[in-house]
Amino acid sequence: MIRPDLEARGYQVFEVSAIAHKGLKELSFALAGIIAKARATKPKEEATRIVIRPKAVDDAGFTVAVDDEGIYRVRGEKPERWVRQTDFNNDEAVGYLADRLNRLGVEDALMKAGARAGDGVAIGPEENAVVFDWEPTVTAGAEMLGRRGEDHRLEEPRPAAQRRRDRDSERDDAEKEYDEFDPF
Repeated sequence: MIRPDLEARGYQVFEVSAIAHKGLKELSFALAGIIAKARATKPKEEATRIVIRPKAVDDAGFTVAVDDEGIYRVRGEKPERWVRQTDFNNDEAVGYLADRLNRLGVEDALMKAGARAGDGVAIGPEENAVVFDWEPTVTAGAEMLGRRGEDHRLEEPRPAAQRRRDRDSERDDAEKEYDEFDPF
């Protein structure tokens, strides 16, 4: 009574009994036929073209520009990511950041842009850039050196060495004074 109505509407009808395992094979073949027809009518997908655009050999991955206030702005994926990852309360982390920036070529680019020791440098977008006074490393190049073999950054006296010299001088003065009054 239901089967003739469904067949009259154009549906295929399969009598299936899961317990008796009857009609399952016919149903499986019919489903496979429907899937095969659907796949045949579906247009073939074209493989998407993969376009590889290698970076230019001279592309450092960052830019250095001077703004109206005289601050050197460094923009680029790597320097900005490294600055975000750095704990500025840790001196070793700050030193490691300086080494990485130097290896990337940021210091050389700053020097080529005209930066001098003490100039302001900002890394990152304007709204939340990290700003600091630039102190080039010793390896930054001969441009930062004074006369041959001199570097003003290395000329600063070390406080501990000065204290030692003062202490030695006081001791020498005390020994001379003692020797002058020594009756023996």
